[in-house]
Amino acid sequence: MTEQARTITLDGVSYDVAQFTDGVQQAVAIYNTFSADLQKAQLEVVKCQSAMQSVGNQITAAVKKELDEKAALLAAEAVPVPEAE
Repeated sequence: MTEQARTITLDGVSYDVAQFTDGVQQAVAIYNTFSADLQKAQLEVVKCQSAMQSVGNQITAAVKKELDEKAALLAAEAVPVPEAE
């Protein structure tokens, strides 16, 4: 199994990370790990936002339904009943 070549770009010039000291290579590896962690965290945020939007839509629909039902009941109670003669 071959490892992909890792590069770093400075001032528009790409360099193979392998040409630098172990310290630089380790720093790049740490940076890449943080970058991957950030991407995972951003995906989790998107998932949470999507779930919240879905639940929010369900709450909105339920509240509107209940308000409509209450309005219909109030309207029915407000209809005058003809008196018997």
